[in-house]
Amino acid sequence: MDITSRKVRIGVTVNGYLPGVRQAFTDDWSPQARAFLKSRINPFAVVHDGESALRTFLGRAASRKGSKVESLLVFQACQSMVALYEQSRQVETVNEDFFVELQEEVARELRLMETEEAESEALASHIEELYRKIHPSDNLRTIPGVGEHTAPVFLAAVGDPARFRNQSAFANWEGVVPGARQSSNVEAKGLRMTKAGPSIMRMALYQAGDVGRRWDPHLAAVYYQEMVEHGKNHKQAMGAVMSHLGARVLTVLKENRPYELKDVEGKPISREEARKLILSRYHVAEEIRRERRRRNPRMDSAKAPRKDREMGTYRTNETAGAPQTV
Repeated sequence: MDITSRKVRIGVTVNGYLPGVRQAFTDDWSPQARAFLKSRINPFAVVHDGESALRTFLGRAASRKGSKVESLLVFQACQSMVALYEQSRQVETVNEDFFVELQEEVARELRLMETEEAESEALASHIEELYRKIHPSDNLRTIPGVGEHTAPVFLAAVGDPARFRNQSAFANWEGVVPGARQSSNVEAKGLRMTKAGPSIMRMALYQAGDVGRRWDPHLAAVYYQEMVEHGKNHKQAMGAVMSHLGARVLTVLKENRPYELKDVEGKPISREEARKLILSRYHVAEEIRRERRRRNPRMDSAKAPRKDREMGTYRTNETAGAPQTV
């Protein structure tokens, strides 16, 4: 989060004072782009030195031989900035000190960000070492969507899978099943998810589920049904996907076996076959996505009769059942 905040801060600063310069790089955070931001913020100095000098500088900063040197586009962006700032410099509202201070600010943020990146990489390496020691089979990453960062999160959050007696208990612990509301003899279901479990678990389920639904036909079918047939928006549909993905995580950990990719009829298929099946049968059209985005579930809830909104009290312990058995 700190790294992301610094990237946003640097991006806003540079884009505000030098619009178009960062966009001239194919990758905003490539070694070439970073080297430029650390010492070449002043567009007047860049133009004065010439495009050849800039090309040499960026070539030295390239991370590997053969990397594309984008000096011409960057140089042209700096020329545009010179034309933009020329009048300001003539009336002395912008001078050399302005770019010196801007350079110091951006370079400082970059140094701090790269220190945090180094610490993050070291921590990630240590986490991976512990993950391999505790879960040597690495079966979690055989589940489509579960990858380098989410697998250790699932392993750490679940702990001993035997502590969950069944998938319903696990789903209630995750907090990705809808809560229930009851008053007297009337019970309302299909409410917002309880969010009872660890927030980092839900975050990982969302990230892994959003990728997994593109490669696992079963998850794709759940997402398609929620979006197309039940009229849900993306986040609501993802709630169902997260619940089904959680059931897969628990089963793989309990049975200590790899996940087998199958079609909706239960026939084992390859990753490529699964992708083709999803694109042909479970693709959600863009117009449906636009329609769902236009809807505001909170406004729909606000328009409901007051008696329906206030009926009963939340009982988050009484949740919907777990998804289908994996």
